[in-house]
Amino acid sequence: MLTRFKTLTLSLFIISVSADALAGSGLVKAEQNIEEYKLDNGLRVVLAPNDKENKVIINTVYLTGSLNDPKGKGGLAHLLEHLAFKGTQNVKGEEFQRRLDQFTLMTNASTDYYSTKYINVVRPEKTVIDEVLYLESERMDKLVLQEKFVPSEINIVMREREVRMDQPSAVLMDQMWKAAYGNESLGRLAIGDLNELQSIKMDELNKFYRTWYAPNNAVIVIAGKFNKADVLKTIDKNFSPIPQRTVPESAKVPPFNINNMKIKEFAVKKGSDLAKYNVYLNSKNENIQAALSFTPYLYTMQPSGHLYKDMVESGISTNVFATTWLDQHFNLVLLGAIYAPNHHAENVKKQLIQSVEKPQKFNATEVNRIKNMVKNAQETMITNSSAVADMISEYMVSQQGDWSKFFKEQKQLQDLSVDEINQILTSFLTSTHRISADIQPTPEDQKKAQTLKEEAAVPSQTLDQKAEQAEPLKDAQVYRAEVSQYLKTSKARLDATEKKIQRGKLKNGMKYALFPTKTRDGKTYVSIDVDFGTEQSMFNKADIIGLTSYLLLRASEQYSLQDIADKSIEASGGASASSSDNGMSIEIVAKTEKFDEFFNFILSVMKNPKFEQSQFDLIKSQSLSSLDRPYTEPGTVSAMALSRLTEIYKPGDLRYHFEPDFAKQQLKLATNDQVKALYQQFFAMDHASIAVTGDFDAKKMKKTLKAEFENWNKKQPYQRLTTPYVEYKAQKLHVLSEPREFGSYLSVMGFPLGAFHADAPAMIVFERILGNSQLSSRLAQELREKNALVYGFNSSLSLDEDEESGALGISANYTAGKSAQVSNSVHKVLKALIEKGVTEQEVEAAKADIMKNRVTVLEDERSIHRMLNPQLYRNKDMNARKKRDQEFAKLTKSDVDAAIKKYIHLDRLIEVMADQYGQPTKEVPKPIPASQLAPIPNQAQPAQTQKRQVKPSQTQPLQIQQPKTQP
Repeated sequence: MLTRFKTLTLSLFIISVSADALAGSGLVKAEQNIEEYKLDNGLRVVLAPNDKENKVIINTVYLTGSLNDPKGKGGLAHLLEHLAFKGTQNVKGEEFQRRLDQFTLMTNASTDYYSTKYINVVRPEKTVIDEVLYLESERMDKLVLQEKFVPSEINIVMREREVRMDQPSAVLMDQMWKAAYGNESLGRLAIGDLNELQSIKMDELNKFYRTWYAPNNAVIVIAGKFNKADVLKTIDKNFSPIPQRTVPESAKVPPFNINNMKIKEFAVKKGSDLAKYNVYLNSKNENIQAALSFTPYLYTMQPSGHLYKDMVESGISTNVFATTWLDQHFNLVLLGAIYAPNHHAENVKKQLIQSVEKPQKFNATEVNRIKNMVKNAQETMITNSSAVADMISEYMVSQQGDWSKFFKEQKQLQDLSVDEINQILTSFLTSTHRISADIQPTPEDQKKAQTLKEEAAVPSQTLDQKAEQAEPLKDAQVYRAEVSQYLKTSKARLDATEKKIQRGKLKNGMKYALFPTKTRDGKTYVSIDVDFGTEQSMFNKADIIGLTSYLLLRASEQYSLQDIADKSIEASGGASASSSDNGMSIEIVAKTEKFDEFFNFILSVMKNPKFEQSQFDLIKSQSLSSLDRPYTEPGTVSAMALSRLTEIYKPGDLRYHFEPDFAKQQLKLATNDQVKALYQQFFAMDHASIAVTGDFDAKKMKKTLKAEFENWNKKQPYQRLTTPYVEYKAQKLHVLSEPREFGSYLSVMGFPLGAFHADAPAMIVFERILGNSQLSSRLAQELREKNALVYGFNSSLSLDEDEESGALGISANYTAGKSAQVSNSVHKVLKALIEKGVTEQEVEAAKADIMKNRVTVLEDERSIHRMLNPQLYRNKDMNARKKRDQEFAKLTKSDVDAAIKKYIHLDRLIEVMADQYGQPTKEVPKPIPASQLAPIPNQAQPAQTQKRQVKPSQTQPLQIQQPKTQP
């Protein structure tokens, strides 16, 4: 969803501060307890303290972006952002990124047309905040741009561009902006083009940096838990010495006029989706933006959205979507539909126009429903300092520094009348403002294997410039001290938390965990896990379980879907059900003062589900239509090929991998009677657990649980489905996918190691060293920094919680044609780790990072809540987590090296690469006997995740976003 749309649908409430705290010569504005200061050199500082947070967000925003790229040098601002992580005069080379890794929970950056942002999320500790502010002051004034990094970073930017422009919707939007602005201004991609990027010189980068990275052209936004006086003192110390500079006026965007667009219909044939959407676009008009922000809700929200009713419920399309981009230069509203080959494209096109461009007649009930949703968002904003920081940062850019305009817009939105909204939408959503777009799958004649041409080697350096000497690695003792402190903090929090939790069991076997505590958002949370059935009794019932969970909370004998939706809005919460293997999870949340009523309401729905035939027919039709699509994108092809290679279960087993033809076959056979029968026969509480977290009366809650669940005495045999380890040999496949800018690399290596094994901590540390950081990890250095083969990658360690079975997974999107280089790089990194091991500094840094995140998790009651049901299942408590902390703290380099040699074997690495240069797969492989291959466990962090995992849908709505770049 677009940034500007967010600002019109969110609100803010910050903890009050004393009048004395507002005193200060630099204070220039204070509203809603947000304070803006200005240093003598022009640097603006906006503080939004929130003592309920467990983190601090530090955004450093420069009011310059790609619009200020010199002519013929498109992408310069973005390239500079990449280079801004490569060291300063006082923090040289890689040490800059290492310090960011050490002191932050997350660090990132982005460049758009108007701004460049550096984002750091840190723990609420003075030393950490001071260090990150120091690093940002170094980046502002003492950045050292080194030529040796330029070629590889240009290649990384091009990988980023490939990933972005491989999305059909992104291609369409690029076509539209070029039709509106040509190859200038907003018609020029912020991310840059290869020819212009390669023409950029070092003096041009340095000139841009010295021109625009000035304190009087920057804003520091800090939100979260911090001491205001300390922060202001640190900012004054680090940033006041930086002199202000003369900053030129930013480039102007030409006035937009849709009548000047000669082309208003666009089409792209790429991917596997069929979609049509209409973009309604006109020049900026602030007076109508609040009304336009209602559009996505009024048209696509289930079940009341007009477009949803007209197109999805009627069977014309499988899905509808909408978004807005209300910019400082134009207003844009996008409404679209995704459909399947069995739908009629012309009907989709006609209905999409008719439903939107007819005179609007939204009523007061619909409008007030949305206003209540906005009000709910305002009440929960207190918990999300990231959203607060993002809002302030965006308004500082889009509203020329007037972040307080956010509050005026909130009031304007609430004051809108139904007639005003109808009138504005009717006048804006017209054919005069419409631009049409069409997405179709890649033509079949293009899905043929291509011949890879040899490419000339790219020089690693374009100028002979002396590289800056990086500082030596930090002493490992620095990290050991951090681990020791985190260990103490974790123990204290675990002990205090465990004292508050009440665990028990009802007479029917249902387990419960009650955690009465105040939550930062003033809401109460409930998670119910219901396990049922066995491998045999659930055979061929995967679709029935999924359909049952989908329909469970959509209607009851007494309440309709609209009733349930309205009750959720009234409670500022919601309820959802999801399935995983042979079980379901029900999640319920509501603000505390409405919780009892809403909880009882959802329980009444759960006990008396209606399983409406119309809703069953709708979801079945939608699912079948979604399955009726080509599965030829690189990521899909590689995932399916890997699943087929490692499959050990028969079709019909709940653990059998997703296979489109089999899924369609099973779904066609599914009936609503089967759904009802599964619920009646298997939905029982004898193998269930419930966790409740929030501000509630524990004694009263126990009585409620007994009254609502204890008489639910139905019993059924239950068997937890597990995936035991079986050794398998290395394989490598290079398979054919449709032609895209990038290919997909997936690999997996199994080993006999579970989540609670004594070697698990060492392997978790190993994986952290291997690929946790996108810039400084072992894989990052080889795949990205040195060879620029990928823009992003991922490594994951999956450790089963019931079997001694685990797997290491690696994935990456690479430039099509570079599959062999990616595979060789992965082998090189793993081989070096096997033969030479890790360094002591790497081990201690990884341990400190792991413990830092484990402590941070404990400071959020909602994270504690997610631990409770898994603990109930295994009869564990917080002491188990304390034991794991101690295991991490005791780890040594020799422990990690030994684990690597024990479990990492290249002759067990299975790799799949998919791009247009691969070999076509002739047929779907049959399941391979368990004696030959091993399974791939679900990817989850050991001992920290919920037992339940929601299965991803097969299709995702198209998303249109304001162009941004980020490393």
